Amino acid sequence: MKYYSHPGKLLIDHLIEVRDISIDKVPIEYKKAYEIISLSHDFGKYTSYFQKYLNDREKSDLSNHGFISAVFGAYIGLRNFGEGNILPLIVYNTILHHHGNLESFSKDLPSNFKKVSRTSFSMNTLEKIDIGYEQIEDMRNNIDFIKPDMKALEILEEFENFIQEDNVIEQTLTKLRRIDLLAIRNLKSEENYFIHQVLYSALISADKISASKMPIPLEIYANYDVLDNARKNKFKGSKEPIDNIRTEIFEKAISNVEKNYNKSKIFSITSPTGTGKTFTGFFSALKLRELLGGNRKIIYSLPFTSIIDQNYDVISDILKYMEGFEKNYSRYIIKHHNLSTVEYESEYRDYSKTEAELLIENWSSGIVVTTFVQLLETLVGTRNRMLKKFISMQGSIIILDEIQAIDIKYFEMVDYILKKACEYLDVRIIIMTATKPLILTDSLELLADNYEYFKMFNRTRLIPKMDKITIDEFVEEFIDTLEEKSYMIVCNTISESLKIYEELKLLDRDIYYLSTNILPVHRRDRINEIKDKLNRGDKLILVSTQVVEAGVDLDFDAVIRDMGPIDSIIQCAGRCNRNMKNEVGDVYIYNIIDENEKTFGSYVYGNTLMNISKDVLEMKKEIYEEEYFNLINDYFQNIKENKSQQVSKEYIESIKEMDFSEGEYSINTFSLIKNNPGYIDVFFMYDDFAEKAYEEYMKLSLINDFNKKREIYLEIQRYIKDYTISIPIKYFRNFVAERGMIFLPREGIEQYYDNETGFKREGNDECMIF
Repeated sequence: MKYYSHPGKLLIDHLIEVRDISIDKVPIEYKKAYEIISLSHDFGKYTSYFQKYLNDREKSDLSNHGFISAVFGAYIGLRNFGEGNILPLIVYNTILHHHGNLESFSKDLPSNFKKVSRTSFSMNTLEKIDIGYEQIEDMRNNIDFIKPDMKALEILEEFENFIQEDNVIEQTLTKLRRIDLLAIRNLKSEENYFIHQVLYSALISADKISASKMPIPLEIYANYDVLDNARKNKFKGSKEPIDNIRTEIFEKAISNVEKNYNKSKIFSITSPTGTGKTFTGFFSALKLRELLGGNRKIIYSLPFTSIIDQNYDVISDILKYMEGFEKNYSRYIIKHHNLSTVEYESEYRDYSKTEAELLIENWSSGIVVTTFVQLLETLVGTRNRMLKKFISMQGSIIILDEIQAIDIKYFEMVDYILKKACEYLDVRIIIMTATKPLILTDSLELLADNYEYFKMFNRTRLIPKMDKITIDEFVEEFIDTLEEKSYMIVCNTISESLKIYEELKLLDRDIYYLSTNILPVHRRDRINEIKDKLNRGDKLILVSTQVVEAGVDLDFDAVIRDMGPIDSIIQCAGRCNRNMKNEVGDVYIYNIIDENEKTFGSYVYGNTLMNISKDVLEMKKEIYEEEYFNLINDYFQNIKENKSQQVSKEYIESIKEMDFSEGEYSINTFSLIKNNPGYIDVFFMYDDFAEKAYEEYMKLSLINDFNKKREIYLEIQRYIKDYTISIPIKYFRNFVAERGMIFLPREGIEQYYDNETGFKREGNDECMIF
């Protein structure tokens, strides 16, 4: 009798593959633990019950393999490491959850470790134990078929003892419970958290790669000298003053990397907006990798999906000078976010969509451009799908671009987990910002004289207007003072932006609108159209929400920002006179209120941040760009004194205690962007592309083959996401729900969707998403 792990794949071959795929990625002191994990993670498949399921697809409780595999792995772990070590518990937990999300150690363990009886276990666990003994009996009956595999895996002695010992399952679980309870005082720590996540990630990533039967492409790492020569040629001959400053900043940063690469693991580049931080940060990471040696992955992380494509394109454009890039670009660079196209290009194989998805989720490339969500919810997370790439972070160089965009309540936790990643994963970090936040403040600055550059720039000035003003009063004042300039008006909420846009669109000017109320496919096209018109010198007016704040490369003569956090205001100022075409660009700060005399900013940011920002700006008639550096420092200092970091402290404790799923702030509750329960995602059947995607989606329910179904979904998902926006749940009755999708049929588009402003809302809709 032969045992298989998957159709057409021998179980012993799969176990060896899972070991060999990841073993070299695991730190040497934990290789034995990983070997045990990899060779025993599918131990439960050595039963006639699982083999029958594999052949006939008849699933039963007896064909489940996770629990008995975890117990067997723990049994071997206890024999190797003893009961005074947390590794047997980690072995158990990683195997137990390798097909799902992580949970805390106590899952399926007895309530205590003294005088344990059947009453010490939950009813659910007792059922698993009884099933486990039936599976062991099945193995005894077929021992002659299993022994050759166990001998080849060099765990024959452990196997024979395991299936012969009385009460082996209860005894193993009891020993694990003892370690679990003692670990609270002695063994649980942030170091063991990282060990646990590395081993779990090593297992699940290798397991899925082995099951896919696809060859793993070799990552390709860009060469600094080749790309630097390409960069010099690209900007050769430029006579723009701003380009001279960008070059100077670039050269200083690279020089300081060369001088200080071994003096710190955390570096920063603090410089004004528009001074080329994308190139400077990327090349600093390239130089750092060259000096440190080894195949270190570069992970470029940004706050918003809207600017990932932009930065990906900038880096890809320079990577084209690497030999063979066009045929192998995915081996050089990938982008990973929820809207990115699923494709992986290599000249040696045409990867299917499901294979490409796996490679992207494993970060199988020399450079990864991704979001803070992907980065931080992997470092602090329990989701199987996220954690596959945890092991890929080892030894990486992480670029953090404008990290102040994360919620301030998470600052302390993010600071903590990034520093620990440097310590336990040998990570290096380059943090880039124009508004240095309270994260990684002890970094080694690569632009030590950055204050001089802030003083050098006088492109913009802030003009605070702190008196409360209604929308009608604001519009009247704006029209009265309107000049022959391009304007960007940034609002805090969709409702506010729509009201202002509706009142201004009657002007004899080009008026544009941007927010997440518009379908993503239209938003991208509109940004490109606005950019082209601005480059031609058109004096248009844009009414928008915060979607334009960070990274969107637009340049207006004047900017108006409804009152918000200071760092957000500075980001908006970065879209004003960006390329120094004017002597100075004015950035007006208004304090706009609704009919209840509540500021729109307080709905989004809360009263604490709004009050701190107001205090910093109060009594100042104008603030020039050279003063922004000190303004930001004052702002963040006030936040440090006033904004509670209790949420961060709770999550830090959960990490130290390895609480994956039990407490109020257990690791599985962390989400960088909280889903609003008051909203639903709605697909708009706007045009032929959307209708075709909808038709293909509806056919999925007719397909039984999971892989085929997934392949088709990945083919159409970009279109689905391009035509999907988040809508307040109160509008649910306006849409149709069918087969897991909420959508607006094509015949309803004219009634509920406006080409200029997007979804048509009620006049009194106080929707706060942006």
